[in-house]
Amino acid sequence: MSKPCSKCKGEMLLSILDPFHGEQGGLKLSVHEMPSLICTQGHKRFIHIEFAAQLMDLVMSPETYRDIPVAVKKGLFKKRYHCPGCDLELPESPTGHKTQELAAELGKAQPFKLVVDMPVFRCGGCGKESIHSVEETGKLAFKATDHAYRSIDIHPS
Repeated sequence: MSKPCSKCKGEMLLSILDPFHGEQGGLKLSVHEMPSLICTQGHKRFIHIEFAAQLMDLVMSPETYRDIPVAVKKGLFKKRYHCPGCDLELPESPTGHKTQELAAELGKAQPFKLVVDMPVFRCGGCGKESIHSVEETGKLAFKATDHAYRSIDIHPS
């Protein structure tokens, strides 16, 4: 049995949330079928205290983006990104989006799905699409996840 709701003291029941979304810097993140605890007043809580942090770790993990080509950063003073395929300099602004679906399996919780729609940069030479960096994409996804949490007003306790 879970602790009562911290706002209204009502009983918290395990439920599956409707899809919710967050966005940051052109990256859009959607969370589908995430389990949470909800009281009869509609207050939402993560199923355990580490849950939010584990999900944010997942979206920042280099392993999450292992199948997406990553640009090569060059330059001493002004950093520029180059195509990982032909080494031509990439455009400064995104030229499209690539969607990645992730299965989130956090602790003993029911698995749920994340969809990350990230900006990509198409090479004018060979046409290969890549992200600028795993770190940059992870930071955008981290902030988008926070915005998603705020959009549905879910809390750790």
